Amino acid sequence: MISASCWVPRGYASEFPEKYELTDEEMNRIEQMANLQISEAQADLDETKEPDGNALKSQIEIDDDLKEYDLEHYDDDPVDEITGEPITMFPGLSNTAASYAKIVNEDDDMGEGEEEHYLTLPTEKEEAEEKAELQVYPTDNLVLATRTEDDISYLDVYIYDDGAGAPYGAEEEEGDKFDADVANGMVRENNLYIHHDLMLPSFPLCVEWLSYKPYGANEQSNIGNFAAIGTFEPQIEIWNLDSIDKAFPDAILGDVESETKKKKKKAKKRQLPDRHTDAVLSLAHNKLYRNVLASTSADGTVKLWDLTSCAVARSLDSVHGGKHVSSSQWLDEESDSSNGSILLTGGYDSACCISDVRVADEKSMSRRYKLGNSEEVECVRWSADSATFFAGSDAGNVYCFDARAESKPLWTLHAHDSGISTLEANKFMSNMLVTGAMGEQVVKLWKLDSEQTSVRGPSMVLSRDFDCGKVLTASFAPDIEVAGNLVVGGSGSGLKMWDTFSNKSVRAAFKEQLGRLQQRARQEAKAAGRASRIARKYTDKYTESVMEAERGADEEEGEEEE
Repeated sequence: MISASCWVPRGYASEFPEKYELTDEEMNRIEQMANLQISEAQADLDETKEPDGNALKSQIEIDDDLKEYDLEHYDDDPVDEITGEPITMFPGLSNTAASYAKIVNEDDDMGEGEEEHYLTLPTEKEEAEEKAELQVYPTDNLVLATRTEDDISYLDVYIYDDGAGAPYGAEEEEGDKFDADVANGMVRENNLYIHHDLMLPSFPLCVEWLSYKPYGANEQSNIGNFAAIGTFEPQIEIWNLDSIDKAFPDAILGDVESETKKKKKKAKKRQLPDRHTDAVLSLAHNKLYRNVLASTSADGTVKLWDLTSCAVARSLDSVHGGKHVSSSQWLDEESDSSNGSILLTGGYDSACCISDVRVADEKSMSRRYKLGNSEEVECVRWSADSATFFAGSDAGNVYCFDARAESKPLWTLHAHDSGISTLEANKFMSNMLVTGAMGEQVVKLWKLDSEQTSVRGPSMVLSRDFDCGKVLTASFAPDIEVAGNLVVGGSGSGLKMWDTFSNKSVRAAFKEQLGRLQQRARQEAKAAGRASRIARKYTDKYTESVMEAERGADEEEGEEEE
């Protein structure tokens, strides 16, 4: 199951991610946390179950001889009394690249072999190959997807390589010569594969990319590559995407001290000013004030986190009347009216709110937009020009509101027969909208009227089943060179990537807008001294492209219908 997804823009990922090595201090910290969770679970069990004296007496009796000579532990490896770690012939290998091997030399006379123990170190060639496998190019996009299998959850970090050189069916251009890969003969088509993954402690509900290093200085030079993850737990974990094999997040927002964790259950149903007390339903990173992260929760609050201290800077408790706040997104455009302070939220109070977080009084900080028939808001999204916004409801309806005035919806669309699970507007195509529903297996692509304030609803371009199960998430790419790429995930296995412009029906419906997009991409690429691939894609020979990277596959794996 893929429950949430988002993209990482090009150029933010480290070219050579570091392999994480667990230190003794961090190992002790993890053990303490594990012991704390075990003790909490035991305490909860003791509260719900009376102690059974007979059960304590029903322990298995060990044979007297075994007890006297400790024979039940005869085959166990010896353990260091100080460190508690097993004693091996070559201690200390766990934090090195060396590996231990054992061979048995056969003895022709006796039929018995002599054991030989030795160490092997990776060769320079092997180290170079491993480094090359992990390399991330500046032209690569990362795709983040939360996956759950057999009650275990992960954050999968995908690499999407859009290729190098002239796309299929296009001619080479002068700018291709300035591409280092093309100069080295590495002309290739696109590719999608899983780079690494991170294990998560609970079922993930949302993921948001952060360009800000937590606990860092609030400066422009503080550039990072992190992922914030919300789950059914009230804490928010922040993970470094440039670190592989990491066992513990870099920061946990809303984490409580061990002595107060015992009171967590009593506080779960009420609101607290410094942390959430229920599941985190959405996350929104402020692109203008990068040290600010907004989170919404089933506890009915909106929290604004200061990532320099990883503490709550402000808690909005009554914006949605204490009901679940399901979705959020910042207005990223910097203007005299917003200045990075406008937050769009939707909740189970059948309302959307546009809030100016600079206003001190919660009662006067928000504009409210009501949905019809007491429908609950499942997701909200700004339009590409920010003049309007969209809201998806639990009844399968999509509403469009004029953000500049509190009013009735401009139009209402019955997009699906079940609750809207994903709603995405393409930032490069102002009239392209994608929807999915939690009870349906199709993704629908819509074309909006050219006039954003028009009361005419959108027209459906196509409906597509990507064999992802019931659709839970969809996300458009953030860079112009991959402007049409959409990732889709759902209750089935595997994340799918669809190049929407590769579909002939989509190209025909958005012909004029796509032409302007390609012209803009060509100009931007020329100014940067390179050639644009998207400007040469989508000729008559270009066929539809749908890709998938299977879990546990090699880097070359992936399907493309080309």
